[in-house]
Amino acid sequence: MDFIAIDFETANEKRNSPCSIGIVVIKEGKIVEKIHYLIKPKEMRFMPINIGIHGIRPAMVENEPEFDVIWNEIKHHFNDSLIVAHNAAFDISVLRNTLELYNIDIPNLNYICTMKLSRNFYKQLDNAKLNTVNKFLGYEFNHHDALADAMACSNILLNISKELGIKEVSEISRLTGVTLGSLYKEGYIPSSTKGRVLRTSGKIFSREIRSENYNFEAFKNEVVVFTGGLSTMRREEASRLVRRLGGSVGSSVTRKTTILITNTKDIWDLKRDEMSTKLRKAIDLKNKGQLIRILNEEEFLLRCQ
Repeated sequence: MDFIAIDFETANEKRNSPCSIGIVVIKEGKIVEKIHYLIKPKEMRFMPINIGIHGIRPAMVENEPEFDVIWNEIKHHFNDSLIVAHNAAFDISVLRNTLELYNIDIPNLNYICTMKLSRNFYKQLDNAKLNTVNKFLGYEFNHHDALADAMACSNILLNISKELGIKEVSEISRLTGVTLGSLYKEGYIPSSTKGRVLRTSGKIFSREIRSENYNFEAFKNEVVVFTGGLSTMRREEASRLVRRLGGSVGSSVTRKTTILITNTKDIWDLKRDEMSTKLRKAIDLKNKGQLIRILNEEEFLLRCQ
């Protein structure tokens, strides 16, 4: 089985603002090459929500090459290849829009989405997030690092291939009901879930909740506010957990807020315009003397134990 797994991180809401790309080259079912680049976006505008997701800041890429330069180094991996991505609609859109931004010819390639494959094949899972699926498969990685995400993406397809005992992606596509997409100069055809699902995973998923691992007074008398998404759970799940552990959850930062939980690490290195609105307000209140603690996701999870 030969394919190229990719992952883009973007600076802002535009699909032509890549700031990082991870590429994993698979030959005969084995990783033969791993590639990672930081990218200077043509428009140097970073949104706080994006920084919160991947941690890349303008200062980290200001001296890096733009995508047109990097493309010359990586384009041979894309021509007439099978590209694999998790939520491929996003990554293929970033590739297509960025190539158009630089007036670069679109390569001919086929692609398939491991998020759609996971949704159809691993029916026992509550969702098809990259970290959810890989946790189920016993694979740990640093989520939202482009190279780590590309490797995690490749891990999903390799596991599906192994469980099915099939190396041909066209047959995996047929059995899982996920069609191959294609990209070409005149346009694209999306990878979709229009087919019948003929085979699903036989792996057993345990839904056991180990309540004894929680500190049920971890957030007693605390008013907690979240800013940005979490990689380990949905916002609603995190809010329920806080309430279960004795706290209450607010929707905005106020004088009653005692804890702000952010998905961004090293927040004190951020410039003010790189912060979310909630984080800016929390820091302002903290500077005025309010007793408010700011925790990143890792610190939040440790506190729950």
